Amino acid sequence: MRFFLITSKLNFETAGGSVADLHLKARWLVELGHQVTVVTAFSRANKINQKLPYTVIEENITSGRLLAIQYGVYKILKKYEKTADAFYIDGHIFLYGGGLYRIIGGQKPIAAFFNIRLNCCGDTQGNVANPSIFKRIKKKIRYILEHRLGVKIANHLDAFIFNTPQVKSLYIAWGFDKNKSSIIEDFVDTADIEARRQPINKLTKQQQSADPVTFFTAGRMIPEKGFDMVVRAVALMPNKKNLRVVMSGVGPEYERIVALAQELGVADFFQFPGWVSRDQLQNFFSNSHVFIFPKWWIEYGSAVLTEAMAFGLPLIVPAGGA
Repeated sequence: MRFFLITSKLNFETAGGSVADLHLKARWLVELGHQVTVVTAFSRANKINQKLPYTVIEENITSGRLLAIQYGVYKILKKYEKTADAFYIDGHIFLYGGGLYRIIGGQKPIAAFFNIRLNCCGDTQGNVANPSIFKRIKKKIRYILEHRLGVKIANHLDAFIFNTPQVKSLYIAWGFDKNKSSIIEDFVDTADIEARRQPINKLTKQQQSADPVTFFTAGRMIPEKGFDMVVRAVALMPNKKNLRVVMSGVGPEYERIVALAQELGVADFFQFPGWVSRDQLQNFFSNSHVFIFPKWWIEYGSAVLTEAMAFGLPLIVPAGGA
């Protein structure tokens, strides 16, 4: 079959697990004998640093506004309709354009993948920032419109795929057709990880001879992920001389987290490497003793947490998190 996967971008340098998830889906479809094309809708954000086994077509939706994005993906769907047997789209970004395509005569089926809630239900900054009254009113109007009208459009999509049961429950409660809904967890190449990690006997020896004990945490640094909790927890520990913490990642919270470690007098116990390559990330996993997964919205999954388990690391996961 000829599959077209429509996503926002392919950024293999600084993006998170969602890019790896889509890449693995596309790669393994190719390995199963299918013809796969990935279309990036915001291609100016692409950072492709490897040879890919599938075709990449770069499109450019120039506006970040909701209606412009939906119209943009509708045009992409129509453009490639004759060369595709089925489409797969980033659901939380392109759901209304995909639904519109099917409503007004689009011939090819569309599966939409969701691993995050809709922006109108609380985007990655909305729960932390204190927006103005105007922005709150605007967001409320958008919420009502998407709930009453958007759901009806989205339900014309052929299939909904969710990465966790909790995300599925959110969208079913929102009004999505339960009969079209399935759960497929984030794709993680655990076979590759297992080939790189140390044998169990060496892992055991490494854990028993830890000096210092190395805690590792990684991810995009945004307020909801709670990296500040890790810094504050270390500051509360009475004896810190035998530990260090590697906190890998970048994002809007990076400078604040580094400053907080300085303010609390624990900067000497932290290493902030920023964004790291795939090989560097796996080296951190191999050389650490404990993985910390800071608090995250409870319905969200985490590819990096799955990878930590594949490396055999014990985990610290706060209650009330993902």
